[in-house]
Amino acid sequence: MDILSEILKTINLSGTVYKRINLSSPWGIKFDSCIFARFHMVVSGQCWLNIKDSNQQIRFSAGDIVVFPRGDAHSLYDKPDSKLVPGNEVVEAIQNNRPMFEGDEVDTIFVGGHFEFDRNVNHPLIDALPRFIHISDAERTELSWLETATNVIIQETDSDIPGSDVIVNRLAEVLFIQILRAYMLRNNFSNGFLAALRDRQINKALELIHATPDASWTVEKLGREIGMSRSAFSSRFKELVGLAPIEYTTNWRMQKAYEMLKGTQLPLSIIAKQIGYISEPAFSRAFKRQFKQNPGAMRRSFSTM
Repeated sequence: MDILSEILKTINLSGTVYKRINLSSPWGIKFDSCIFARFHMVVSGQCWLNIKDSNQQIRFSAGDIVVFPRGDAHSLYDKPDSKLVPGNEVVEAIQNNRPMFEGDEVDTIFVGGHFEFDRNVNHPLIDALPRFIHISDAERTELSWLETATNVIIQETDSDIPGSDVIVNRLAEVLFIQILRAYMLRNNFSNGFLAALRDRQINKALELIHATPDASWTVEKLGREIGMSRSAFSSRFKELVGLAPIEYTTNWRMQKAYEMLKGTQLPLSIIAKQIGYISEPAFSRAFKRQFKQNPGAMRRSFSTM
């Protein structure tokens, strides 16, 4: 089972790409913190990237990509002393065909956008992601699948052919997955959910939980299935995942229930059974503990969205 794909499906990953931005000096854009995971790709030229509340100032060159999984505030500018304009004003101006920072000579071109997750779905994967992921042009070109995705996005943002918006937004979802894969390939994680995915035995336990959420799992049963003692399994699982095995199992069951409530009209009794609850009231209590409202109320809230 591909656990990463399962999780990304459950958190409802989606992507949006903005129009290509042409910038002439002097220019500067500041992006406030937000619930989205913003990303930027430099098409040509170079600039500086500064992350709020940190001393990090990063040189950002043609071919580079940066993603802010937690929506951290940051700024992009040609020179440290350039005036910063709020990002929402820049995006609004572009959408209304009033591009800012125009001049006789374009110094920098970049493509931006954002990824969205359903914030009601709280998964350890999101907590394990760093404040930002920077993929250099050299890294990008080494990974042919990542280079292909970015090149097509860049080409399509400059296209007037019908359907280009749909193509780039679908490719943005692919881009996030590939950036995450690139980040995982270049790092050796000692803890956190990404380390759990690389641990052979803990990954196997996660596969069992994800594949059969309706099974009556206990710490002993999971440990036995992956060839570990109860205590060793429980300790390593919590160290890597951040949750105890049964706590994670319950969390995943509730997220699958949330997904079914949102995307199907299955009766609550059937949903309860599919995630391992014989008693519908027991399922409702567990669901309310996690989402602060019962399943019926949650389903009704979807119908008003």
